Amino acid sequence: MSPLRVWRLKNGLSLEDVADLSGLSPAMISRVERGQRQMAPLTKVKVARRLGVRVRDLFEVESAMETADAA
Repeated sequence: MSPLRVWRLKNGLSLEDVADLSGLSPAMISRVERGQRQMAPLTKVKVARRLGVRVRDLFEVESAMETADAA
């Protein structure tokens, strides 16, 4: 289960609630939760700020070293 979905359910929010708060569509939130879509890093930051949480609370965050090793 994605960190975003865990957070959403823990906070008793629907897809529509998170969509309204984040400025994204419910369909996009659902696709991200199911791993069918990825958000750009800047979008992740914007969503986390709008929801009032840390990025790592909602998304798996790769370290700079992991990203460099993959390149």
